[in-house]
Amino acid sequence: MFGHTSRVPAAGRGRWVAVGTAAAMVAVLAAASAARERGSAKPSIEVLFSPDGGCAERICDEIKRARKHVRVQMHVFTSRTITSALTAARKRGVKVEVILDGSQEKQRYAQGGALKRGGVTLRYDREHEVANNKVLLIDDTTIITGSYNFSRAAEEKNAENVLILRHHPELMQKYFDNFAKHFEHSSGA
Repeated sequence: MFGHTSRVPAAGRGRWVAVGTAAAMVAVLAAASAARERGSAKPSIEVLFSPDGGCAERICDEIKRARKHVRVQMHVFTSRTITSALTAARKRGVKVEVILDGSQEKQRYAQGGALKRGGVTLRYDREHEVANNKVLLIDDTTIITGSYNFSRAAEEKNAENVLILRHHPELMQKYFDNFAKHFEHSSGA
C-alpha cells in the first residue's frame, strides 16, 4: 500500500508528477494535525464511574498530557497519586494552580502541603461555606468534572462519576471564568 505511486498534476505546469502514497499520507496527517492545533479538533465526551472505574488513572493520564497549564478546583484532595501527577507536571514546566476548599488546610490527609512543596500554586477558598467544585482545566482544551473528589474513598468505595470533555471552547471559557473568580478571592497557604 505505501509503495504505491499515484500521479497528480504538478502545480502550475500542466504536467503529471509521481507522488508516493506514503508522502501523500504524511501530507494529509500533517494537515489534520495543523487543523487540531488551530482548535478545530472534534469535540469529545468521555465518562467514567467509580468505584473501581480507573478514574484516578485516567485523570493522571490527562495531567501527563498537559503542556501549558493545569487548573484545579477541588473540595477534598487526599490522593497521593494525583498529587504526584500534578507535581510532575509542574517539574516539566507546566503551570499548575490549585484551589482547595478551606477545610483542606487543616484536614489530616489533605495534600496541600505536598502540592506546595512540589511548586504548585496553592490557594484555599474560604469565601464559601463549602467550596464543592470538582474541576480540572487542562491546556484550554480539556475539562474534567463530576462528583469525584481526589480521594481513595472516591476511587475505591464511593459511587462517583468523572466527565472528560475535550474541545468545547465555549464551555471551557465558562469554567475558566469561574476558576478565575474563585482564584481571585482565595488566599495562599
